[in-house]
Amino acid sequence: MIIKSHIRGGYRAAADYLKDQGLNEKIRLVEISDPSASNLDEAFHNMWVVASNTRATKPLHHISINPMKDERLTDKQVLAIVDRCEQKYGYKMFHHQRVIVEHIKDGRQHFHVIWNRVSLMTGSTVWPGQHWNKSKQVCREMEKELGLKRPMPRRVTRAMKRFARTGSIRRISGSHSARRTLSVPKLARPQPGTRQRILLPRVTGRFAAPPAPYRPSKPFIPAIRRKRRKRGDQNIPDSEKMPFRRPEWDTAELIAWAYETGNYAVLASFGIYISQDSFEP
Repeated sequence: MIIKSHIRGGYRAAADYLKDQGLNEKIRLVEISDPSASNLDEAFHNMWVVASNTRATKPLHHISINPMKDERLTDKQVLAIVDRCEQKYGYKMFHHQRVIVEHIKDGRQHFHVIWNRVSLMTGSTVWPGQHWNKSKQVCREMEKELGLKRPMPRRVTRAMKRFARTGSIRRISGSHSARRTLSVPKLARPQPGTRQRILLPRVTGRFAAPPAPYRPSKPFIPAIRRKRRKRGDQNIPDSEKMPFRRPEWDTAELIAWAYETGNYAVLASFGIYISQDSFEP
């Protein structure tokens, strides 16, 4: 069994997707938890009314339950799986609106379940956490309880297809970046129509991947931003600033200019100190 989970929005699109016949051979409504709704349009309208008072942009949680091709789930088994999903996701029973619809496509059965993440009791939006990992946990648990078949991992199916096509199996030794290909002898290959167990030799010696060299990480040195120094005459009004001293000025002209304008600082720089009371420009 496989459960695919994702968070979405769009009430109108969700209702149209569940009702659309499309390539589906059969569509059947299994459950609507809202007693005031008689069809999917009313159910999703009520979900929108509840979630419209919150800030949630994607208040719908949509999962698809996919059993194996040769398996058929009853409504009782589906409800048990949905209840276990609610427990894992953190949705309290009877606190969240939900819809369950059965689709049959190419002779294969699958179910769609959509919850409203906004609680009817508290009005807060519940986040299911790592819902993709929790969905895998529900699959493994319910497969044991209900006696369902477990799908073959994708990496195993890829290895089997590669072996049937090329007669070799790619093995990973040491790090994931170092890959080696081992050729299986013809005698060890399974005969058509039979099931034989093939024991592959361990990857050792020259086929083993060498250990990765040690590379010390560089220490993190934060960038130091230097503050711009403010000029000393930034807050001095223009009337009190000393004009630019031209190179053709000599000392006598500068002292004469300072004496005429009453600039004591320039006179003091030349060692001339005059009291303010006795100074008459």
